[in-house]
Amino acid sequence: MDKCLICGREIKVALDLKWLFSLQPFKEPVICHNCEKNFKAISDKQTCPGCGRLQDDQLPCKDCQRWSKMGEAALLGNRALYVYNEAMKSYMQRYKFNGDYQWRLIFQDNFSQFVTKSYCKNVLYVLIPVDQITYKTRGFNQVAGLLQNVKVSNLLAFKTTKAHIKQSTKTRQARMETAQPFKYCGKKRLTGQKVILIDDIYTTGRTLYHAKHVLQQNGASQVRSLTLAR
Repeated sequence: MDKCLICGREIKVALDLKWLFSLQPFKEPVICHNCEKNFKAISDKQTCPGCGRLQDDQLPCKDCQRWSKMGEAALLGNRALYVYNEAMKSYMQRYKFNGDYQWRLIFQDNFSQFVTKSYCKNVLYVLIPVDQITYKTRGFNQVAGLLQNVKVSNLLAFKTTKAHIKQSTKTRQARMETAQPFKYCGKKRLTGQKVILIDDIYTTGRTLYHAKHVLQQNGASQVRSLTLAR
């Protein structure tokens, strides 16, 4: 019997008839049911069509209305799997900022399925990159760690190798004023190609819209996004 990665308690597994008749291989859970309940899943029926925020209707939220006023003719149409609540915030602190790579397993299966089932196959999946200094310190790209058996294209890179001020430490206003950090590093143009950006969290959307602009400038016909949390 394995122990929960979050609380350390033993995980009790009850095999039901539904699994038995599914003929699917059994996979040991890595967190217990009590810890799993702390993460709030998002239903597409009650989200903002622009950013995936959980809300009471399906109208563009104030943030997305602001993006439209700033000249975004097409919103990202972001879809997220979970709400960015206190449980998710604690998860990101342990996995992303403390660099506990084992914690990728908590959402790896669910997020990988979410990504592959969200769009048709004729799209390119592009990861939001991490800068070189962060990568050397942490040892991994936290978004790549959340994916398994998903073919991704690394088409974006940071313009400079200097240390960047982390978005998580900035105020909302400072995030919105962040200059374009990305450059295109693909070998050919994306003429007519549909692209799905993948990131861990949608906060203000600033990072994702910067990435969107670079890809569109290099020929992408449509750019949308998927995130673990919103």
